[in-house]
Amino acid sequence: MSSPTDFDRSMLVEYSAAFMYYIEKHKLMEVMSRLLAEISVADGVTDVRRWMGENITRIGVEIYTKSMDAFHRGVRGDFYQLPRSFYHRIVLHGKPGSGRRSLAYVLAQRWNLLILDADVLAYHSINKQDQDEPSRLLQEAIEKDCVYKRSQAVGNLIENRLLQEDALHRGWILINYPNNKCEAEELFEGFTVPPNRFVFLQIDERLARMRILLNSYSPGPQAHVSFVDRQMAQFRKSEPALSSYLSQRREVVYVDASPCFEQVKCGIISELTKTPYVLGKKYGEANAKI
Repeated sequence: MSSPTDFDRSMLVEYSAAFMYYIEKHKLMEVMSRLLAEISVADGVTDVRRWMGENITRIGVEIYTKSMDAFHRGVRGDFYQLPRSFYHRIVLHGKPGSGRRSLAYVLAQRWNLLILDADVLAYHSINKQDQDEPSRLLQEAIEKDCVYKRSQAVGNLIENRLLQEDALHRGWILINYPNNKCEAEELFEGFTVPPNRFVFLQIDERLARMRILLNSYSPGPQAHVSFVDRQMAQFRKSEPALSSYLSQRREVVYVDASPCFEQVKCGIISELTKTPYVLGKKYGEANAKI
């Protein structure tokens, strides 16, 4: 008689999360829902398994072809509806002053999502009393001022947080990560559960500066011109390579963040709910210019 096997809970969670992403990427829930709906109204079905085998390929091709066609043509319409089991996993990215944090709060409230701020997560990680291995690696990278190790450590912290139960069962919005091409590649291609939407908030730098300086109601380093200059310089330095990589991803949505807050919010909600989600790289497609 064989003895029971002790399963590592973290490995089981990671496997389940990866399987969930596979089902979502290939739209298997939509395929099964359509399959059950058609067979419930079909006449003269005597062998259910045979009927499913004969029609599952047709249904899968129809669903995926329709989604890809709508994606390439940029179709928006009320005919499209997200699956009921869909969990939003959103990244809000843009210049400082583009409204990422404010938009994250209103979108999280609408869909009951977790808000994950990479900077806040890193801060609490290195300041807690009992530091684990990822926290110690981050602390060491900061002390040695090693950009690569710091980026790697922050990525590990975020991935571990995204694999926790509340993030898997509710969905999330991530801000302040990624900040460069390497982090974006790790996010999409290295994480067990990558985002299914990447919202790129586009705004003129001059307008973004004005928003930061005019909306700073309390004095602090973030409201100082030199601090804003440094943030903008870092964004300009990493933007070309990052934008080139993002132009190859189907998850990316470009939103003009120049109008008023309500207009930008409604634009994001419309993009996320009225256009089919398609995951993965744009294989064989030309890179879009930003």
